[in-house]
Amino acid sequence: MRNNIYKNKILSILKQKHLLTIANIHKILPDADYSTIFRNVEQLLTDKQIKKVVVDQKSTFYELTIEGHDHFICTDCGTVESIHVSLADSSLKNKQVSDITVRGVCDSCEK
Repeated sequence: MRNNIYKNKILSILKQKHLLTIANIHKILPDADYSTIFRNVEQLLTDKQIKKVVVDQKSTFYELTIEGHDHFICTDCGTVESIHVSLADSSLKNKQVSDITVRGVCDSCEK
């Protein structure tokens, strides 16, 4: 029962804020043990209610699962931007694609 409370709280937090780490979520829910947050995040991932966005080896963020919501990650500064990638003309057209992450250099770093 208590786990459902934390799952719902985590979902509510992720509805308000985009891309949070487990540590960020724990700061917002300090009454929960870090391990409780971790277990609930893992269950939400399994239930496909949230998804993981891996920026690099040290940075993993979580967000609500939103159809057609992809990411651009700057390889210089690490900024993460929401983008939409159309698969209409792609060789992935008939594949079950859950998300796409595009890496490159953002406009600010390009200058």
